[in-house]
Amino acid sequence: MRDIRPWTYAALFGSLWGAVELSLGTVLSAARIPFAGLLMAAVGVLCLVTARRLYPAVGMSLLMGVVAAFLKVFSLGGFVIGPMTGILAEATVVELAMTATGSTAAGAITGGALALATAPLQQLLWVLVVVGGEGAAGWARALSRVAALFGWRGSATLQLVLAFTGAAALAGAVAGAFSWRVAGRVTRRLRGGT
Repeated sequence: MRDIRPWTYAALFGSLWGAVELSLGTVLSAARIPFAGLLMAAVGVLCLVTARRLYPAVGMSLLMGVVAAFLKVFSLGGFVIGPMTGILAEATVVELAMTATGSTAAGAITGGALALATAPLQQLLWVLVVVGGEGAAGWARALSRVAALFGWRGSATLQLVLAFTGAAALAGAVAGAFSWRVAGRVTRRLRGGT
């Protein structure tokens, strides 16, 4: 008989991730909290890495992404393609990183960095597709205003996007390392350790 525990964990943690997206994600979005997408991506990394460390089966992260994206359909905003695409992209990059490294701490850190780095790039791409060049220019102006709050002045848009993506990747690496550590504690408790 085949072991179905990895798929059970994938469904459980994917549902948890989806529930957080439905509740906290909706509240943060409605309140127009800056960087809410990065916070939600960090929650996704925590769920993805924890499940993958419990049972390092190839494909688990992708299944979790599908479950979380499916649950996102039931959010107050209805069928929201942008966040659903982001969830699936995040699950894909974590899956690739964890599979390439054999589900190690390096994979968790790399996956976390890639997951959070894709968030601003995916948002820019989404603005370009939906609104076009004028929307992207507005997005760049908003990014410049946010950067000005941190003392960044008069930089080219590409440099600003790269710096923001790099900062998101650094935050993602920290989220990945933290998630790996939390996953280790969860694993020890489930297996009878302290």
